Amino acid sequence: MAPYSNLESNGGIIDSKLKIPGSFPVRKEDKPEFLSESGESNFTQKIEDLFNRPKEKEIVTLLRELSILVEARVPLIRALSTMKNQNYTVGVVSLITRVCKKIEEGKSLSEALESFPKEFSPLYINVIRAGEASGRLERVLNYLASYREKQFELKRKIMGALMYPLIISLSFAGVFVFLMIFVMPTLTKTLSESGVKLPWTTKLVMAVSGFFVGYWYLVLFVVVLIALGAFYYTHTEEGKKQWDFIKIKIPISGSLLQYMYMNRFAENLGMLLGESVPITQSLEITGKIMGNYVYYNVLSECVKEVQKGKMISGVLEKSPYFPNVVSQILRVGEESGKTVDTLNKIAEYYGREVDNMTQNMMTLIEPVMILLLGVGTAVIVASVIMPIYNMAGAI
Repeated sequence: MAPYSNLESNGGIIDSKLKIPGSFPVRKEDKPEFLSESGESNFTQKIEDLFNRPKEKEIVTLLRELSILVEARVPLIRALSTMKNQNYTVGVVSLITRVCKKIEEGKSLSEALESFPKEFSPLYINVIRAGEASGRLERVLNYLASYREKQFELKRKIMGALMYPLIISLSFAGVFVFLMIFVMPTLTKTLSESGVKLPWTTKLVMAVSGFFVGYWYLVLFVVVLIALGAFYYTHTEEGKKQWDFIKIKIPISGSLLQYMYMNRFAENLGMLLGESVPITQSLEITGKIMGNYVYYNVLSECVKEVQKGKMISGVLEKSPYFPNVVSQILRVGEESGKTVDTLNKIAEYYGREVDNMTQNMMTLIEPVMILLLGVGTAVIVASVIMPIYNMAGAI
């Protein structure tokens, strides 16, 4: 019998194609959370949630404390009521109050948390639901807290590695604009009146300065227009798809993001399968919370192939977005019946790779940025100093 052939179809999966970039057929009800809008309809509540949204560390603490209280056999409603009196922020207290109200109405914890998709993704809902069914709720809550903590730390490292060159570049751009608008005009007037022969670099810097001074409003308008246009487009459905494809193709940072997605794929799928969530449902959930439509598309293909009785690794082997090592190791796990253990090893491997790559990036980027800034500064300074030196020599 083919692998997974005895598993029932979960249905509702999109008819996606492995074609990036381009149009992707997505039904509204099947959109992953990073392409669709969700939340409560109450406008006032939305505004309150916007300003008082719980932080990642607060959610981690919330899950850990709830795990301890559940393990101590404290009834769920009483445990949540007790937690409201702890030293939490307004956003967390509001979240606990609303969850508690839904449980009082007869809903389970997983059903109550389902109303808060921004704080608790489908991964959390399904793992908690599995924990409720198996009587291991305290274990899965603690496991989810550890998982969320690791993902937050991983994301923080990646953002730190990517933000450093961005901040340096913006700082240099700010200094450059300041020199062009406030410093160069005075020097330009002096150099023009001196009659000294100016090198082409000086003429270029003077021309750029003159353009900034004379047309600063046009430059500002174009920059704002491009920024707003990019922001709007990347918040449309098609724009998100295209941007998801572009960002994993950017040199260096794209490789780092791919490592992060591999870690997320393996850890999420391993967690769901470990809690006995059906394979098709696990793949569908993992695809929706990957945060990138490229991988969502591939995993949707996996769902359809698994429903036909085929292995996950077979689809991943055909995808250029999954490294061969992932599909090969996963195939060994599927054939030996140790898929969860294999996925956990893949997650650990790519977690270490992200750590190593972020450290290497910080080590390599710093001297490169210093070199580029030094060259840029040297060109500007030389363009100004050389004519002044020549002018002094002529006198």
